[in-house]
Amino acid sequence: MRVSAEAIVRSALRDRLLSEVSGAREVVEEFWVPRSHERADLAVIGSSLDAFEIKTERDTLQRLPRQATAYARLFDHCTAVVAEKHLDAASLLLPDWWGITVTSVGKSPRFEKTREARPNPAIDPQTLVRLLWRNDAMAALTELGHRPDPGASRGALWNELLDRASIASLRTTVRLAILNRDPAGARIPTRRFTTALGTAGAG
Repeated sequence: MRVSAEAIVRSALRDRLLSEVSGAREVVEEFWVPRSHERADLAVIGSSLDAFEIKTERDTLQRLPRQATAYARLFDHCTAVVAEKHLDAASLLLPDWWGITVTSVGKSPRFEKTREARPNPAIDPQTLVRLLWRNDAMAALTELGHRPDPGASRGALWNELLDRASIASLRTTVRLAILNRDPAGARIPTRRFTTALGTAGAG
């Protein structure tokens, strides 16, 4: 069976990201973005929550503006990994805080960073908090010294967190919750890759 260019780039990029990021981290494929119908090709969860969107020669950039808007609500840093033919157009379409890396597919994909990703200036806490499961939100509120109502809905717990937690503490809470989560309990299927063994687990 012929392997697509995107699958080749994704696999090589995943391995590269796992080797470059230090400390506890995971790479998640097809990472769901709340309040949208978008999924980032790869997300790295470690000291920050970072998205990578792949556009190969066979792809178009038609969805890129919509993806950029969705990802801007959630991720600390975003990078487009594009074929060289998309470089100029992607540079114009994306906000200037997005990173851009050019990739070429041969015997092994190569990556050339042409624009460094900078911190997202406007993460939306309403979107970020939706990555927390109910038990995550309960634990976060308890950690803040609050006694949440055991019968409260997930939405009510999210609202309490938004009232009580700073964006910085919420970002940390979300990253740690995902890192500590059992992928077997995931509501939305993903493929997760950890640094401990470098193996995949279906969520």
